[in-house]
Amino acid sequence: MTNLTEGTARRAIREEILDEIADLTEYAQQGTRPPRCRGYRVRINKERYVFNSPHVTGAEVLEKANLTPPENYTLRVKVAGQRPRKVGPCEKVDLRQLGVEKFKALPRDQREG
Repeated sequence: MTNLTEGTARRAIREEILDEIADLTEYAQQGTRPPRCRGYRVRINKERYVFNSPHVTGAEVLEKANLTPPENYTLRVKVAGQRPRKVGPCEKVDLRQLGVEKFKALPRDQREG
């Protein structure tokens, strides 16, 4: 039983903090899931931002990009191989999900073109 516990601990340590900051666009292009790490770099519109947590809300994404108040914007997440999906202000997004590429935010009175 001890070996199983040690093996599980070794796997957890290997996955933990493999990269200092994971660039989500690169992992999406490679078709691999980003590891646990100290930060996750993701594009919001055309700028890159770093989040320290793998789980962020729509409001946190908008606030990081200085798009406030969040309720004035529509946010979409782009996952590789999928159509952009709308993200609500209180909805959580797992940045470690396979294929997360970027976020696109538009003022609510503007349509995507």
